[in-house]
Amino acid sequence: MKLFVVSDVHGHATAMKEALKRAGFDPEDPEHLFISCGDLFDRGRENRAVWRYVDRLKRKVLIRGNHEDNLEKIMNRRRIVSTDVFNGTDLTVEELFGVDALVEDGRLYADHRDLEEIYGFLDSMRNYYETESYIFVHGWLPIAYGDGGIVPHADWRNADREEWASARWLEWHKLYPNRYLEENKTVVCGHRAAAYGSRFDSNRAPGIHTPFYGKGVIAIDSATIVSGQVNVLVLEDRLLGGRNAINP
Repeated sequence: MKLFVVSDVHGHATAMKEALKRAGFDPEDPEHLFISCGDLFDRGRENRAVWRYVDRLKRKVLIRGNHEDNLEKIMNRRRIVSTDVFNGTDLTVEELFGVDALVEDGRLYADHRDLEEIYGFLDSMRNYYETESYIFVHGWLPIAYGDGGIVPHADWRNADREEWASARWLEWHKLYPNRYLEENKTVVCGHRAAAYGSRFDSNRAPGIHTPFYGKGVIAIDSATIVSGQVNVLVLEDRLLGGRNAINP
C-alpha cells in the first residue's frame, strides 16, 4: 500500500486537499491509504470541509488528537469554556453544528442527529496505527514513570484510555533525545512542529516546516496555522491485520 500521511490539519481543508493532490493521492485508487495523525480541527475556518472530505474517503485511518478529545468534551458537557475559545474550538463547533448552536453563555444546543454523526466520526478514530515498519501516533507513545523518572511504557499497545489521552499531549522533540522508541520501527507523529528538527540536525535551518526525518522518528506537523502548509508524508509499507486492519 502507498500511505499518504497528514497531521495537524487544523481546519485547513484547501491546503490539505492541494497538498494531497500534489503528492499524487487518488481517493479511488485501492492501493492508496489516507492516514491522519490527529488534530483535524480547530484554528482554521474550513473545519466542516475537512470533516466532509475525510469522512467520505473509502480507505482511511484516523488517529485521535488532543483537539478531537477537546471537541468530544464539549459535546459531552454541552458547553464551551474559555480554553475552547483560545483553541478555536468554539468556531469549529459553529461550523459543525451551525452558528446558532452556541448561545451567549456558552451552552451548546445541537440537533441530536448532528451530534450522533460527529460522535460516530470521532469513535472511528484510534490511539495509534501500526504497519510493518511504522507506528503512527499523534503526540508520542505512552510513557511510564519509574524511580529514575520517565521510562518507556512496557505494554504501550495495551495502554488504557487515560494513558493514551496523556500521550497525545507529549512533545516529540522533548522525548526523542531519550530514545523512547520501539525497536525496528519508525514513529510518525505530529502535535508539535517539525521545525523543532533543527535542534537535532545542524544542516536544517530553523523555521523549516517540512517533515523532520530522525533516527526512528518522522515528525510531520507543518504548523499550518503559521505556515499555511500541510505536509503529506508518502510511504510504502505492508499492512498488518488484527487491530491494525483498515476496517477492524
